[in-house]
Amino acid sequence: MLPFPILNIIVQYGIGFLLLSMLIRAVASWFGLDERNAFIRFFVKVTDPFIVPIRRYVKPIGMFDISFILAWFLLYIIQILLLQALPPNW
Repeated sequence: MLPFPILNIIVQYGIGFLLLSMLIRAVASWFGLDERNAFIRFFVKVTDPFIVPIRRYVKPIGMFDISFILAWFLLYIIQILLLQALPPNW
């Protein structure tokens, strides 16, 4: 047995960081911060691989971009499934 659950920590905090990055990016878009800001550009590069494929299939409804919500939901579901699939103390 490992002294601490390495894979649990990687999954939990890795996907948690992605979810937090998506939240920061969404809030920044509400306040009109564009991608020229280096801080926002970092979050765009981190979250685009998860949002862009969904955006190809789900078009915005009016002014609301549903792809953020779907990507958030899918990442959260993947996190839950991975954490349940890992044996204890892994």
